[in-house]
Amino acid sequence: MKPTIAFPPTKPELKLQSHSATLPTPEERRRLEEDIEALRQRETNLREYEAHLRSWQDKLESSHGQPASAQYIAPVMPGRAASGAPFEGDPALHAAWDKVIRARELLEAEQAHLRDDRLNLKEANATLKRREDALALREARLTQREEEFNTMLEASIAEQAKPSTLARFTQAPFMMAKSVFSSSKPKDE
Repeated sequence: MKPTIAFPPTKPELKLQSHSATLPTPEERRRLEEDIEALRQRETNLREYEAHLRSWQDKLESSHGQPASAQYIAPVMPGRAASGAPFEGDPALHAAWDKVIRARELLEAEQAHLRDDRLNLKEANATLKRREDALALREARLTQREEEFNTMLEASIAEQAKPSTLARFTQAPFMMAKSVFSSSKPKDE
């Protein structure tokens, strides 16, 4: 099935906005006419090229009987005939080429294993990093809890070291008497 490309008519209609105050100068008019002529030439060239491509495509399709896109045609250098199989008549070359093919297969297999190992190592490193971060977070929380516990313990010890209000109230007269009597002793000289 050939796609058809529709082109506009050969002479495009140019609609210029005409301002009643300004008309195009002869220089602008000449430039516009040159641009129109260049576009017409370009369109003609494109039509000729399209016709050439269509005839080439028809020739290829008629000679092969299949669409041209279904095959690959290897380029041939000018002056060289297309070669046959590269191993005809040379068993040493055939054996060497088999070794090269086998070595390439082994290399590709090793590359695949190396790629898999690299991905596994990257995944293991990521897992290790996540565990390390979680451990650091747990350690920070534990340190914070220890500090809070030590602060509460010190506050509790300080609270216990202070006598209660009732104990201070009942001991106050005795402490006062003790302070009075202990300071009134005459010193021996």
